[in-house]
Amino acid sequence: MNWINSFEIICYFLVLILIIDIVKGKSYRELGLLISGALAGFCLELLAVRFTDIYHYSKDFYISIGKSNYQFPFFGGLMWGGVSVCALRIANKFSTDKFTKALLSGFLIVSMDLFLDVVAIRLDGGFWVWDGRPINLIINHHMFMSVIWVNFFGYMFEVPAIIYMTLSHWEKSNSKDSINLLKSILIAFAGVVFVALSSTVALFLNRLSDEWFSFLAFILIWIFVFVRLIIIIIRHRKDISFSGKKDYALIIFWLSIYTYCICALIKLKIFKEVFLYGIFAILLMLITLSLSFMNVGDEKTLK
Repeated sequence: MNWINSFEIICYFLVLILIIDIVKGKSYRELGLLISGALAGFCLELLAVRFTDIYHYSKDFYISIGKSNYQFPFFGGLMWGGVSVCALRIANKFSTDKFTKALLSGFLIVSMDLFLDVVAIRLDGGFWVWDGRPINLIINHHMFMSVIWVNFFGYMFEVPAIIYMTLSHWEKSNSKDSINLLKSILIAFAGVVFVALSSTVALFLNRLSDEWFSFLAFILIWIFVFVRLIIIIIRHRKDISFSGKKDYALIIFWLSIYTYCICALIKLKIFKEVFLYGIFAILLMLITLSLSFMNVGDEKTLK
């Protein structure tokens, strides 16, 4: 079995484990978020491959949707929903406003994506191909090891937009053990519209600035949220504990994806060629896993 299909199967299992955990814990509002994230993911990816001509996906996936040459792997949409839930579970450990929680969620996702995308475009001919872009390890304002910066920048407002709207809905909802399917669909639609408009603006500014816009915007936002996360952890330091009940679905989710990425970095010899990048991957994996294992005394989980 190749790396592409191995990751595809892993993702199906991860989403299944997460759904079982949600249903078992009767956290049906999380199921609504998963649906919103998945629907938005399917729509945005299918629209992107059809109309942007920036990239196209491999035909080697077991299950894909969409017309030939414009197809998108089915698990990809599901993972949009799964990663939204798992990122928010971590952000919800801390007593912060919903905007900060949305940003933290985006930060966790894009930090993982800094490694997943780099290996994904190289394994078995690539999960997807950036049209007209060379494959190398160069880092400049155009690309990060052959991944365009607007891809990472997009994650800093795509999933956070879905999560922010979801948290706003949860605040107004009195029921914690039910799902509003119509609301989930509307949130997904609103997310698609917001991201489509934001992406159009970002791509326009990229053309005007020779792609400096996405590079600088992403770096500044990522650093800002990272510093914000450190401040939040310091503020909660007296309430943090690693004992007590663990969220094993959350731990398995992040551990599986990061382990896959690091194994792929080693297999592709990127870890050896860019050693500091490999150390950076391990550091972010440890941070994410620590946050997954962590319990916070005044945690207010909105499930």
